[in-house]
Amino acid sequence: MSYAAGLDTVTKIGTRPVRDYMSKGLVVARMETPLDEVRRTLEERDISAVPVLDHAGKLRGIVSMSDLLHGPRGEGAPDAMPVASDVMESEVITIDDAAPLSDAATRMLTKQIHRLVVLREGTPVGILSTRDTARAVLAAKIEKPLREQMSAPVLTVDLGESIHSAIGRLAAAGVRGLVVLDGRSPVGVFTQLEAVKARALTPELQRMPVEEVMSYETICLDVSTPLYRVAGHMVQMRVRRVLAVEHRELRGILSGFDLLSTLTAAT
Repeated sequence: MSYAAGLDTVTKIGTRPVRDYMSKGLVVARMETPLDEVRRTLEERDISAVPVLDHAGKLRGIVSMSDLLHGPRGEGAPDAMPVASDVMESEVITIDDAAPLSDAATRMLTKQIHRLVVLREGTPVGILSTRDTARAVLAAKIEKPLREQMSAPVLTVDLGESIHSAIGRLAAAGVRGLVVLDGRSPVGVFTQLEAVKARALTPELQRMPVEEVMSYETICLDVSTPLYRVAGHMVQMRVRRVLAVEHRELRGILSGFDLLSTLTAAT
């Protein structure tokens, strides 16, 4: 496929409505849902955030893994069980389900957010995440090599570094995950999910190597791999990032944000 033909395909994909790519079967929390229940929901459903509704079904906020990692805001009663309303972001970025996909991609990039709550006549009906947009990149058959779209350098942590240190580094960097290295080779990731779980460990256990709690759920692809194949792996394996390697050494990372920019390139 020529470069011009590729741009034309991207443009056509970008005009498709958000509802064609959003995740349906919306999972939500209520204002009073305990945070432990929210965390379990995110983990069991393999999602990174849930919209928060009141008893009338009105959208009031959103809780993400980042919110769980940073904990409740303000000073509540010391013995009170923390609930969704204690950590949720009240400002929720939304989009109509009939809006073009390119508009959604632009909005996520501009706001630097990983998801939009999709509305139909003002009612939440789905989520469009950066992972959902991988299906659009796959459909567009974008052949640009991974090396031209990846982000570098990558924030990393050595597999022998302590869990406590990894938690602090993740929080300070404000990113969703660190790549765990054995020398120069990636062997896993330490994401916000692992960090939220690890915070419950005793100080003694947090001195253990990060390898003990890291996720092995990684995909490493050569830097020459076409983007549509990278997107295909992300869709089939349900991962949010791909590690770019060359001769087994880490060269970069491709996240949902990196894919989003390909959907806005021709608009």
